[in-house]
Amino acid sequence: MQKLSTAVKYLTIWNNFTAVQATPATLGASMIYFPVIGLALGLFLALINYLLAPYLAPEILSMLLITALVVLTGGNHLIALKNSFSAGAVKTSAKKNDQGEALGFIAIVLVLLFKAAAVDSMDEKLSFSLLLTPVLARWGVLILVYGYQDRCDEILRPSAEQVKFWHLMLTTLGTLALGFYGLGKRGFWIALALSIFVLSARSLLCRLRANLTSHDLGAMIELGETLSLILLASL
Repeated sequence: MQKLSTAVKYLTIWNNFTAVQATPATLGASMIYFPVIGLALGLFLALINYLLAPYLAPEILSMLLITALVVLTGGNHLIALKNSFSAGAVKTSAKKNDQGEALGFIAIVLVLLFKAAAVDSMDEKLSFSLLLTPVLARWGVLILVYGYQDRCDEILRPSAEQVKFWHLMLTTLGTLALGFYGLGKRGFWIALALSIFVLSARSLLCRLRANLTSHDLGAMIELGETLSLILLASL
């Protein structure tokens, strides 16, 4: 229950109201529950869509759904996305620092715009897409850190060391089963595309910055949600 509670705090708005933060090792051990929390978030979004779809225009509903997801997560992953992109700039001067901050804000704007556009373009498969997307994105976090503890910074390394092979396999089987149940073979292809994206992003980040940071966890959740929604809207 402690691991589940840690996962809930880290992935939801609850994290904004607690003064005691989980240790990196505890956070890593709780990552096995990340897709489960994603499923809970997805269920809530699907419920909102079910209740409001008959009364709102698709454009308004898409913005409302994205706003609801931001509120549910406390905006913490968006902050991590900004910090992750900002860290890519070499801050040797005030100008470089400003460029890094601007890059971080641009990343947030693009992510929100692509999410809203993808949700707006879906029709009959929107409810299941809203259910599956948070699961896929949080499963991607385990792919990001598994086996890469030597390339993580001092803060993230204890978390990565707690992610075991059976954690990854169990969450992978659960995520693929959910995707296949709702989308058939398309669910497998979307999961495969997401996993390739995460592995490629991991390699690129390590080339640019030599290691992964704790901000990259939230950034990967945001990017994973965006890619998943785009693929779900396109396939």
